[in-house]
Amino acid sequence: MKGVLCKAKRQSRVLLAVVLMICWVLPSDAQKISIERFKRVKKDLLNKTPLPVDKKQATLDLLTDEKGFTFKADGKIEVQPQEADGMVTILTPHKTKFLLVKHPDYGQLTWKVPGKGLRKKKHYQANLLTDKPGKEYKLSKQWVVFKIVPENAILYVDSTMSLIRNGMAQFNLPVGKHAYRVEAPFYEEYADTLELTDSTKLLVPVVLQSFYSYLTVRTPMSDGTIYLNGQPIGKGGATSGHLQAGSHRLQVMKGKTCYYDSVISVSRGEKKIVNLAMTDLHVIPTVAKQAITPVIESVAQDTIKAQPESNVAAAVTEGSAKVTITAPDDTTEIWVNREPMAYGKWEGELALGYYKISTRKDGLESKPIELWVDDTLPKILDLRAPQASYGLLNIHCNVVGATVFLNDAKVGMTPCVLENLPDSKPCRIRLVSDGYKNTEAMVVPIGNDMVDVNLIMKRE
Repeated sequence: MKGVLCKAKRQSRVLLAVVLMICWVLPSDAQKISIERFKRVKKDLLNKTPLPVDKKQATLDLLTDEKGFTFKADGKIEVQPQEADGMVTILTPHKTKFLLVKHPDYGQLTWKVPGKGLRKKKHYQANLLTDKPGKEYKLSKQWVVFKIVPENAILYVDSTMSLIRNGMAQFNLPVGKHAYRVEAPFYEEYADTLELTDSTKLLVPVVLQSFYSYLTVRTPMSDGTIYLNGQPIGKGGATSGHLQAGSHRLQVMKGKTCYYDSVISVSRGEKKIVNLAMTDLHVIPTVAKQAITPVIESVAQDTIKAQPESNVAAAVTEGSAKVTITAPDDTTEIWVNREPMAYGKWEGELALGYYKISTRKDGLESKPIELWVDDTLPKILDLRAPQASYGLLNIHCNVVGATVFLNDAKVGMTPCVLENLPDSKPCRIRLVSDGYKNTEAMVVPIGNDMVDVNLIMKRE
C-alpha cells in the first residue's frame, strides 16, 4: 500500500512538471520578451547636460518601440512607466533584484537584474526586445543624408544645430516628418521639411543662394593697378570682395595715368569675369574726379531690373514712401545700394522694394542695414558710424562647451561664431574648460568672410 502511494505521488509530480513545462514552453514559442545589453549609464565628458537620477530610486531606460508594458519591481511593487519615442523609463525602489514585465501581445518575463540590483541615484539602460510570429518588422528610424553648398554651413534639424565641415551630414531619425533649416554667412537662409519612410534612406541636396556678387578682372598690364569704385583691389589681375548687385566703376591706372575707365554691371549672385586685351587699354587724358554713380536696383525679387536713371529720387514710382536717413555727423556720407546720396542727412522718396543702407567716412564703411520699403508710410532711419570691413570666426574644438575668450573677454561657449570683427586685425582666442589645459591661438579675420578656427584641448 505504501509503495502504491509513493508511486502515485511520483506520477503526480511528473504530471505537474509536464503541465508547468507546457505552460512555459508554448507561450515562449508563440511570443517572447527579453531584456539585453544592460548597462549603467554615466555622463559623457563631452555632454554638459546633467544626467537625470533620483535620490531615492533607480532610473532604468528600456529602449523599445512598443507601448503597453506593465512592470512590477521584485514581482510585487507596481511601477508606473513613462513612455517616450523609442523608450520606456521606469523608477524602481532601491536594490530591486528582479522585474516582472507584462504585455498583452507578448506575454510576460521575469528578469533578474545582473549584479547587485538596481541602486538609487544610478541611471541604467537596456534593450527591451519583443518577438511574435507573423509580426511584420518595420524600421522605426531611417537615415537622411544632406549634401549642402557651401560646404561650411550651419544645419538645424528639428531645432538641433550641427556645424557642416565638408558639405555632407547624415542623421538616423525617427520615421516621419522633420523640419530643417540651413544657413551660412553671406547666403540666403533655406528652410523646408522632409519625410522619412521605412523603405529607403533619403538624400537631401541644398544649394544656398548668395547675397553677393563677385567681379574678376584680368589685364595684360601686369603693373597696372585695378580700381573698383575708387578702391584698389590688385595689380594685373584681381577679384573683388562681396559686391551688391548693380553697376560699379572699373578703372586701370598706372601711376596717375588712367588706361581704362568704364561702368560694369553685375547681377545678383553673379561671378563675373572681365578679360581686358591690349586694345582695350589706352591713355585717357583726363580722369573725372566725380565718381560714376552706380545704377540703383531694388533687390526685392530674384530677377532684378535697373531703374531707368541712376538717381534714386528719379526712380520714384506711384508706390513709394518718404524716407529720412540721419548719419552720426555732418561729415559722414550716406549710401543707398552703393550710391552716395548726401552728407549727414538725406530725405527723399524711395520706391517700394529692398535697400541696403550704409555710411562711409575716412575710407571706412559701416555694416549695411537692410531696409524694406513695403508700404507708403514714412520711414526714419538713424545710421551707425562707419567701421572697417568685418569678418567672422567659426570657433570649434574637441571639447563641447568650453568657454571662449576673445582678447580676454568672455564671448561664448564652443562651438560658436564670432561676428563683426575688424578686418586684418589679429585676435587672440583662448579656450578654457575644467579638466583641460587652456588653449590659445592668434587669428586674423578676413573682411566679409568666415575663418574656421579648430582648436585641440589636451587633458591636464
